[in-house]
Amino acid sequence: MRVQGKILSAENDIITIQVSADAQSWCIEHNARTVEVRIDDGRTITNDQRRKIYATMRDIADWSGDMPDSVKAFFKWQFCGDNQHEDFSLSDVDRETASEFLTYLIDFCIQNNVPCSDPLWDRCEDIERYMYACVVNRICCITGRKNAQIHHVTRIGMGRNRNTICQVGMLVVPLSADLHTMIHYSGGEEEFYEKHHIVPIALTEKMCKLLELGKVQIS
Repeated sequence: MRVQGKILSAENDIITIQVSADAQSWCIEHNARTVEVRIDDGRTITNDQRRKIYATMRDIADWSGDMPDSVKAFFKWQFCGDNQHEDFSLSDVDRETASEFLTYLIDFCIQNNVPCSDPLWDRCEDIERYMYACVVNRICCITGRKNAQIHHVTRIGMGRNRNTICQVGMLVVPLSADLHTMIHYSGGEEEFYEKHHIVPIALTEKMCKLLELGKVQIS
């Protein structure tokens, strides 16, 4: 259950929150003992966030053939359902929710290879989640092309078989074939990442299993 409330006091790690009677009844009925608190700092969506959200929804509408208003209504409904979030307006929603909704739209574009009018790396606010989505979907994090190659920022080294060593924890970047070649032979790797606002991401066991990268070390 997700509810809103008013903070009455906050002192010595104790926060007193006033919620509705329905929420109190639900907690008693279900013998609830723990909560997750999300604090609204009063900051609302920025113009830049709103612009990126609408641009992404417009790209999805162009790709799907649906009307932009229909795309907006569907994704807001789906986002709220998936995240147990109350309905919100893009005119005054808080910045955190706006950032999460933008990331939600970008994830959809990556997973479904939606062509976008701007590079998604330039739109995203959660760069680590963006890089994760690009890696697991083998999408170039720069060009958005499919069938990206996994570039190992953490060098595997001469004489080591990448198919038999454990790659968990190695830093990688998903790149198209031409960019992968350029990185290996042109140098300036760090400057390239900084220019495109991307960061290498560490491979997890789940990622290695999914992409069949090397020998997966089971913890």
